Amino acid sequence: MHIICPIHAKERIQQRNIKEVQIEEALRNPDITLPTHSKRRKRVMKKFGSKTLDVIYEPRSEDKIVLVTAVWLKEKDRKVKG
Repeated sequence: MHIICPIHAKERIQQRNIKEVQIEEALRNPDITLPTHSKRRKRVMKKFGSKTLDVIYEPRSEDKIVLVTAVWLKEKDRKVKG
């Protein structure tokens, strides 16, 4: 899978201390997939220890996506239990 990461998304990921490998894991093996307001976008969540990573992206082809954002969720916002 090829992930296109625009500059804004890349800056936010660095600020939020999210590693690329964590984003890749969430995309390849999500704990949950949720709808978004946009029909073009997808949303997945993956639990990493006590934190849950929320990733929003736009599929462009079978093996290419554009990352919109990734953020660590607060406990009250989590959809993944555990």
